[in-house]
Amino acid sequence: MRPAARGVSLKELTGNMQLKPRVLLVEDRSDLAAMYQLAFDIAGFDIRVAVTGTEGVTIAESGWPQLMVLDVQLPDLDGFAVYDAMRRRGLTIPVIFLSVTDDGATIRRAMSLGAVDYLVKPRVKPADVVWRVKHHLNGSVA
Repeated sequence: MRPAARGVSLKELTGNMQLKPRVLLVEDRSDLAAMYQLAFDIAGFDIRVAVTGTEGVTIAESGWPQLMVLDVQLPDLDGFAVYDAMRRRGLTIPVIFLSVTDDGATIRRAMSLGAVDYLVKPRVKPADVVWRVKHHLNGSVA
């Protein structure tokens, strides 16, 4: 008689394989998107770029991203409308706003809505954005 087959856990199947953290960048400026995408690629992230707010919401709805880096000024929906659309759909993806806008009222609005961070583009380097994303994903990524 053969011994009963033993179930194999996902951990046993994947061994030490690390899954890349998944970040969605919503940025309409192709030059900035390419710069941030390169920084995330170098840091070992799986990064997708959306160039409109509508596209960002669609990708977020797929359940793919673990965190969203969201520009405030977009061509179709502003970042706040994107954030609101996500919350109305029950999506709880952490959001870091990234914008050229540095006035206190805009920053307070983003943070009071529930954003995990607000970064001002001219003041923050791509490597620093990557570091902040890592910080906010700490605990949800191996």
